[in-house]
Amino acid sequence: MTAGPARAAAAALRKVLHDQQESLVALLRELVHIESHVTQPDGVIAVAGVLQRELAPCGFSFETVRGGPLPASQAWLTQVMLPDGDYEAIADVVVARRPGIGRNRLLLLGDLDTAYPPQALVGFPFRVTDGRVYGPGVADMKGGLVVLVGALRALAECGLVTPPLTVVLSPDEQAGSLRSRSVIEAEARSASWCLCLECARDGGNLMGSRAHIGVARLDVFGREAHAGSAHGAGVPAILELAHKIQALHALTALDRGVLVTVTLIQGGRRRSVVPGHASCIVDVRTPNAAVWTEVEAAMQQIAARSHVPGASTVMQIYAHRPGVAWTDATDRLIRTAQRAGEAAGTSFGVGRSDAAGSSSFAGAQGVPTLDGMGPSGGDLMTDHEYVETSSLVERALLLALTIHLLSIEEAKP
Repeated sequence: MTAGPARAAAAALRKVLHDQQESLVALLRELVHIESHVTQPDGVIAVAGVLQRELAPCGFSFETVRGGPLPASQAWLTQVMLPDGDYEAIADVVVARRPGIGRNRLLLLGDLDTAYPPQALVGFPFRVTDGRVYGPGVADMKGGLVVLVGALRALAECGLVTPPLTVVLSPDEQAGSLRSRSVIEAEARSASWCLCLECARDGGNLMGSRAHIGVARLDVFGREAHAGSAHGAGVPAILELAHKIQALHALTALDRGVLVTVTLIQGGRRRSVVPGHASCIVDVRTPNAAVWTEVEAAMQQIAARSHVPGASTVMQIYAHRPGVAWTDATDRLIRTAQRAGEAAGTSFGVGRSDAAGSSSFAGAQGVPTLDGMGPSGGDLMTDHEYVETSSLVERALLLALTIHLLSIEEAKP
């Protein structure tokens, strides 16, 4: 597509979206007022219902997909990712489809759940002030859902062509996507590109690659004994775990993109008893699968080495977010998005992210992936999470025009 037609499409989309700005903020308010922590499946389903209401007039059909059960070897993950919930109660994945022009299908990813627990609105109500929208999940990622709706509605209203579209809406991204992973991977295998609606980074930047991310659990076993009368008979599991925690943190190497962080610890059962058990959860992030293998081997050595005589350790580890590589195909997709940005009068950078997201599962299938197409915002998962109000329209315009250009340019790698 030449610059002239791209600018004409941008002008038409901008007018439609400008007229929708108030309705987009109202839609965000509606979504935020539906609490949708993964442990609130009724709320997750209600958010999905709003999305279906908005997208059905744009020509989408919908289905719900249950997703596969966890293998027995991964059952321990539910205790880590979903400590206050029931894996079987997680809501279904919603998949929406719309036909389009050409043979190359675009996969769009959004998340229905948020990190905020039930009743978060009580202390952190939705509000619009000083050019920002505040509230639980406005950035991560109900604002992204609003951008998605705005873009797809504008494309339909303007009559602009798009590729065949598949939208996958996950119910459990904040719980590790244990239920939705297989669905995203299956849809990615028939896609030519993937765009994900996580919020933009650093004031508007996109993400072209993601870290290889996983979690480990270490259980240290010692021997209980009375801390006074039988102190010498005890094997203190907490002491053994303390040695291991220091060794685990020493694996972090910022210059190599290796981040190892012990995030949760537990141990002991009574003030006056030498602890016979202690455990910790470890967050592990590496730049790719090869480095992950190296770090995992080092962690296994740490788990196997005992500092306290009589103590033993069992470690379980799993990479639940495969890394997304930055490839030549990624560069081609970035160039399409940049052409859309130029026509829309906006610019952005593209970087690498150490954070987790649903796009990991598409990128790991070899699909060129761009994440961060959602609104600009910040302070995620805090009681002052926000998005820039103007970015709802700006990012919807960027997303809509990128989708349109993909259908014109047939930019499949």
